[in-house]
Amino acid sequence: MELPKIFFVLVSVLMISGTEAFLPSHAGRSLASADYTLTDITVAGITRMVARYFEDGNPDRYSPGDLTGLNPMTPSHLYQVHYGLGCVYSTKFERAISAILSENIRISKEYAQKAVWHFNGNQINKGNRKMINIRDTLLDNLGKGDKTAPDYDVARLYCGQFLHMAQSFYSNTNWIELNRWLNGDDEDTITTSSDLGIVSPFTWRQSPGSVDMCQNCDITVSPTDCSDNLRPYVYYITSGYKSGQDKKKPAADPESSWGACSHGGKYDDSRETVAYGGINKETSNPRYSPHHHLHDQSVSLALQATEDFFYHKETGLLNIIGEEKFRKLLNLDVGTSLSFVIDTTMSMVDEISAVKQQIIEIVETHAAGTCLAPSKYVIAPFNDPIVGPVLVTSNASVCINFIDNLNVVGGGDCPEMANGGIELGVSNSLDGTIVYVYTDADDKDKEKLSDVLALIKKKKNQMKFLLTGVCRGSKRRRRAAARVTSSYDTIASVSGGEVYLTDDAGIKNLSRIIEGDLRASKVTITKKSVFTVTDVDMFSVDIPVDSTVQEVLVSIVGDLAGTSVTIVTPKGDRGTLSGELGVDVFTQSDKQVVFSITTILEDTKGEWVVEVQNIMRFSEYRVKVSANSQVDFSFDLLELDESGALYPIDGLPVQGDSLKMSVKVSAPEQVRSVSGVYLLDTTGNETLFTGEVEPIAGITPGQYLANITVPSQPFIAVIRGVDTNGMDFMRTQPSEVQVVQVKVEHVLGSSTIDTIYPGGTAAFSFQLSNSGPSDNLNMSVSVSSETTSTSAVGSGVQATVTPEWAYLDTNERSEGVVTVTAGDDVAIGATVKVTLTVRSPLTSVLNFLSVDVTVFEFQNETDVQDNPDLDDFTNPTCTKLTSSQECTADQMGSECDNHEWSVKFQATDDRTVTETLLEPALGDGQTLKFEKLGLKDKIATYTSTCCCPKLNITVRDGNGNSAYCTVDYYTPVAGDIKEPVCNGPVPVDDSGLSIGAIVGIAVGAVAAAILVVTIIVLLVKSCGGGGHGHRKGMVTPEDCPSTPEVSMEHYKHPHSGVL
Repeated sequence: MELPKIFFVLVSVLMISGTEAFLPSHAGRSLASADYTLTDITVAGITRMVARYFEDGNPDRYSPGDLTGLNPMTPSHLYQVHYGLGCVYSTKFERAISAILSENIRISKEYAQKAVWHFNGNQINKGNRKMINIRDTLLDNLGKGDKTAPDYDVARLYCGQFLHMAQSFYSNTNWIELNRWLNGDDEDTITTSSDLGIVSPFTWRQSPGSVDMCQNCDITVSPTDCSDNLRPYVYYITSGYKSGQDKKKPAADPESSWGACSHGGKYDDSRETVAYGGINKETSNPRYSPHHHLHDQSVSLALQATEDFFYHKETGLLNIIGEEKFRKLLNLDVGTSLSFVIDTTMSMVDEISAVKQQIIEIVETHAAGTCLAPSKYVIAPFNDPIVGPVLVTSNASVCINFIDNLNVVGGGDCPEMANGGIELGVSNSLDGTIVYVYTDADDKDKEKLSDVLALIKKKKNQMKFLLTGVCRGSKRRRRAAARVTSSYDTIASVSGGEVYLTDDAGIKNLSRIIEGDLRASKVTITKKSVFTVTDVDMFSVDIPVDSTVQEVLVSIVGDLAGTSVTIVTPKGDRGTLSGELGVDVFTQSDKQVVFSITTILEDTKGEWVVEVQNIMRFSEYRVKVSANSQVDFSFDLLELDESGALYPIDGLPVQGDSLKMSVKVSAPEQVRSVSGVYLLDTTGNETLFTGEVEPIAGITPGQYLANITVPSQPFIAVIRGVDTNGMDFMRTQPSEVQVVQVKVEHVLGSSTIDTIYPGGTAAFSFQLSNSGPSDNLNMSVSVSSETTSTSAVGSGVQATVTPEWAYLDTNERSEGVVTVTAGDDVAIGATVKVTLTVRSPLTSVLNFLSVDVTVFEFQNETDVQDNPDLDDFTNPTCTKLTSSQECTADQMGSECDNHEWSVKFQATDDRTVTETLLEPALGDGQTLKFEKLGLKDKIATYTSTCCCPKLNITVRDGNGNSAYCTVDYYTPVAGDIKEPVCNGPVPVDDSGLSIGAIVGIAVGAVAAAILVVTIIVLLVKSCGGGGHGHRKGMVTPEDCPSTPEVSMEHYKHPHSGVL
């Protein structure tokens, strides 16, 4: 079967645009610099929370505010203050934040059309239930075994999902508006919900479809005024509908001014239907956010919700999972992971003793007592056909014992299951760390290469191969000085790692490289490859050492027999590797040399030069210079959606595409400016593209944006700038970015991956776009576990792709579908990685999409009731507790606004009070102050001038059952005073009637009132005592009102009078 070809872009689901809550970042759409985005809220919330954790844990050292009041509040600044300027870096902590943030933003993009993920479309109860499901799955993961048992990578995905929904709740619902009404004079003091994502059903009731929650905004002004567009007198939680989502806005009478609420803003077409406007608070710009005036308050609650998720004294993760796992989740432990992937086949018999000896020596050297001590040891052995089991421990003795007991066995033919071992080692390592591979054979399981590359792209680990041989046919080739397998070379290049060739005697020297990595491999300054084809007998590498660099590590690999290395200091002094100029040599042989230079003193800052003389003709030399510094950078390639928001691209970049590059600089407080971004070829010698960078205005510092054009060949990214001491700095991301001509991307709006459960099936669609020559493409899909070596997770998570082949001419497009099926026995919370790989016969570059799939507990839609009170047939109560004196005739005169009366009411229900309708509505001269705001019990004092001496109150519960209270302080016999007009002076009667006539009229009025009351009582009885919900065949309170209700058309005051 061949994929359908598309010659024009007209895929409806791809037209879904706009953000559903806070914007992903300040990159893209123009925002006020003080606005908060998902990036700002997540980074600031987690960083501030950890500052509180450090403060609370060290009361003798810190006073409140010492850390939480830091400016700037960045992870690097926090770590500098807490740990000092040693070798403890915030890098691991920042990577944990980045993983959580990436998942948060992914939800915005990939599930933009699903209202429940963003609390749009009045999906309050279902959204709350989804959060509970995510949290329960997270706690199940983190509750496993000791601190090494949980899958923290997967846990961070759950954290990002939960936080996206929590933050969206305060942007998209009326939680803030409702609580502002209830708080009265203290409307700026609002707390977060203690139930959200924890208690079901949600304590505050979701608005029923029968209640129109919004009225038309004032469209006569520009921008449209939506400041008072929510319905008064009701105590419901609601949210707006958004065009393009799966929950459509209910149609309202076009002649009415009341209807369901919209999300609102420029990119929401539903804003133009009744009720016009919207209620979102995602920005301070009225073009994007109708309730823009509440943006700061929504940010404050979203920040608090982010902190509470981790650190609430009762429901926070720290309290539930314990301190050790909490620190692991956020990578707060000092030290990195030390990870080894070891070939244990029989052919390694000559090397295994040397490998074990060197690894044990490294572990023992840094087992404890220094900040270089690893916080996590990962040992992933692989054989043929068995891979694993993996050891993950924080105990050095356990690690040493495991290594000491490794034995070689099996592996008759030469290629081995190396990629499975690599996948196992990377999966269990900390993000961004180095993983070392010891083997003497090629990889047999080449079908797993795309899985490995996708995993490395996600976790940003560097791979370093220490090879003592490769294969020739089915036999090994010792001293493999000439050829490296393409798989290892590809993995090393893509990850920014290295491939070292040696024998068993040289393992000791190669292992010293690991010692250097532990000391000075935090950042990469430069990376170059030199291939000599002329008679030139030397080359040099410039090394800019800025004021933040404490030590430099230089690695040179190539044919070094007969060569010499000269080092030139910033002052022009020259030296060799013999110990001069602060040089420490880690390893030196005919194949590689690795040495460090101490650059702590002021006169060591500046431009260093390393010269290599007497080099061999037609030889390749690879140089990598890394350093011990806090200043580094990461980057993402982004593309605009139709709303102007920027999101990371899917798959690999397509050559020639115009993209945005976002640059995030770590330790921004040590950087004055970034001058440019440079895309170099993979040798590091040719500049393929130069881009100007602009700082991104916003809350989170250290963010920059550049416009780039994707080169036609693989590239590495470099930035240059100036540190705060005025010195030039340079940083390189050593991972090579491959480029393609066939773009692969998700079809937005197509994924149901978020709803897979045991025994269920889910799918996502993808699109291929060919900008190159005609090509016959092959698609395949694989499933791998995050932490185990089995491909299908043993218990039956499988994936298929349809179709498997597609022939595309230039500029043609096609679509396909990946289907994922979970077996009946798959454990709840099982998470796998589904990787779609696209292969072309025209290139060796693999393009791929990788999706994390979690199997959740089955949740029947009907199990989540929109109204949990449908079985409530008991009326609420309305009771007058106390009251002041009545208004006299004199007090209701022309100076009525100088006289007041008040009454205290109590509204109760056995479940919830949802509505309290005041007739007349609150206006000038009237206030409503609450003394108690319980779900079931509310007490308030109503105060009014004598210009308004009457009050009717209707109390309703969640099923529409009603109760009534009436206060009438009007004095009917009051000379020549008419029935009062509320909120204005009482008019004087000029009819000339006598007192007797007035008395007669008053008596008649009383008799009429008695008659009306009698009729009302009879009607109430006929309606079932105030209504018993909306059961079929029953008359509801709306059908048979007991007191005249004031039309809601006339009221827009924000103080609704909700009890």
